[in-house]
Amino acid sequence: MRFVIAHQIDGRTRLRAFDRPLDRAGLAAFVEQFSQQPDIEMLDLREATGSLVVEHPLLDAGQLAERVAHAGGEILAEPQAPAGPRDNLAVVRTGFANVDKLLAGASGGGVDMRTLAFLVLFSLGVAQLLRGQIMMPAFSFFWYAFGLIEKGPGNSADAHDSPDSPSGE
Repeated sequence: MRFVIAHQIDGRTRLRAFDRPLDRAGLAAFVEQFSQQPDIEMLDLREATGSLVVEHPLLDAGQLAERVAHAGGEILAEPQAPAGPRDNLAVVRTGFANVDKLLAGASGGGVDMRTLAFLVLFSLGVAQLLRGQIMMPAFSFFWYAFGLIEKGPGNSADAHDSPDSPSGE
């Protein structure tokens, strides 16, 4: 079992199981082994959060890590992002970035994903206007299309609030 330290004060540490989904049987087996380690006074397993509260008044952090290792666990030094939806979003962002590079390369830098999205949304807005759907569909498409222009490179509100912006504001 791999853990991260969720909270720690002298003599008391809350370890959170790192791996998701939580292996309840593996956690119970670890707790059984860990409870037999010397100088571990109290263990409180909180299955709802995948946490283990450990009272160890005679152990420092290094000694606690050794006891965890002896019981078959590991305390991760730096919390790492677990594999899951966040990694999936990174894959999607990378895919869009690659398509953006291909568009820019094929058009000599004239077209990118933002420009293409603007053109599609604007065209959909015009199509809805021609159908007589003025307020909801057409207005929404135009709103999103012009929002892309407003948030274009160098025009985003974040750039103006950044301490690194040229104006210093």
